[in-house]
Amino acid sequence: MVENLPWNCAGEAGPNVVSHEEFWFSLKVRVDSTSQLWQAAALRCMSHSDMSYEEVDELIGPIEDPSIAECLMVLALPDRIPGCTRLDVALQASESPPLATVSGTDSCRSTVGQA
Repeated sequence: MVENLPWNCAGEAGPNVVSHEEFWFSLKVRVDSTSQLWQAAALRCMSHSDMSYEEVDELIGPIEDPSIAECLMVLALPDRIPGCTRLDVALQASESPPLATVSGTDSCRSTVGQA
């Protein structure tokens, strides 16, 4: 089975195929904990660069008042997708539903722990 893969064990790619296809990728999330979001984004910033705490604070805001959009961008966008060119990035806040229509909320929240 391994011998049928398009790369060898040294990680070298097989023939270079250029397709020039374009795709949109959509992801909708609900932020349940701004402090967990901020902590994960700050950790990503400091582990992937030599950013100081002050620089992180400037980029994504303080933990007490984080820039949700910047935190999401830091976590959701990889530095690079191999074999691809990033053409566009868009992030917008969706409208919150009226309080009366929210039902069945779960008191258990998941933690943010993405790499």
